[in-house]
Amino acid sequence: MAQPIRFHSGQFYGDLQHGTSGQVFDIRRLDATRSEDEVATHRHDDAHFVLVLSGVYISSARHAPTRACAPTLVFNPAATTHRDRFLDGKGSFLTVSLDPAVLGGAPELQAAQQQACVLSAPASVAAAFRIAREMGAGAAGADAALLEARGWDLLASLHSAANQSARALPAWAHRAYAAVVDMASERHLRIADLAGLLGVHPVHLARVFRQAWGCSPGELLRWRRLEHASGLLRRPAAAMAEVALMAGFADQSHMNRAFQNVYGMTPSTYRNRMLQTSKTMPTRAH
Repeated sequence: MAQPIRFHSGQFYGDLQHGTSGQVFDIRRLDATRSEDEVATHRHDDAHFVLVLSGVYISSARHAPTRACAPTLVFNPAATTHRDRFLDGKGSFLTVSLDPAVLGGAPELQAAQQQACVLSAPASVAAAFRIAREMGAGAAGADAALLEARGWDLLASLHSAANQSARALPAWAHRAYAAVVDMASERHLRIADLAGLLGVHPVHLARVFRQAWGCSPGELLRWRRLEHASGLLRRPAAAMAEVALMAGFADQSHMNRAFQNVYGMTPSTYRNRMLQTSKTMPTRAH
């Protein structure tokens, strides 16, 4: 029988969009790039979290549904061997990797190290989402100290979350998340209209979003637009006004304000920094 492929720290099946590596946590935002058949059985040296941001994820982790819709958070202990993959090879995800020795020094986390599992506790999913939003426009806009603090928050949530079964969300909750992700580029999308399509009150929609994922529908919408824009801005030939419209902003000024408010820089500054930054972090497809 063939030996599984060995993935060293920070290596995944995926196209790296941006990432940062500190003294404790290695954090990456990736896009799936391999079809299901191309993903082989593989073994991870490090312990890591995978937050599915879009797409359908097929996982062998405990509590994982047959097909996990975004957002799904998985924790894989060190030496996890699996063939977790995206349906049709389409999706995006965040990874937070750490040295297994960090877990070894915390007795209360021993239960979390027994096997891979889906973490559905609101504290865990919200902590992972905060990391994804803080990553924002990539290494050029990320606060390293805050990202490390968010990483510790995520790790601390393992204590109670590892032994919990999947929480029951309303049937429409994942449809709401998928709709925001899929429709973020539509400039006239309103949260009230989304609530109407789902047959729920906007207040109820906001409350469930906050409880489940630690953010409002509006915050998710803005984040997805900014993430889309940041990817387009890496293309030197794309005009700023064109990027703004393609990402779902009303106009270039709207995009400028969002970048400045969230990341403390203009889209032009972000583009210049990213063009000067080469991708030096190793990557494979997850």
